[in-house]
Amino acid sequence: MSENEKQHTCPTCNGNKVIEGICETSSEWQGKSQDGQLCTPDQTCPTCNGSGVVK
Repeated sequence: MSENEKQHTCPTCNGNKVIEGICETSSEWQGKSQDGQLCTPDQTCPTCNGSGVVK
């Protein structure tokens, strides 16, 4: 692999390719969701476009 083609672990997603959603629980949300949690969806890492590495 040449010097220009070295791949470094993506700092945004730590090489995981996907950024996991975050779930929060609150008594205010009881009845609005089955378990009282609201979660953000998982998303593809915008920095490395889901590859896990920065080229």
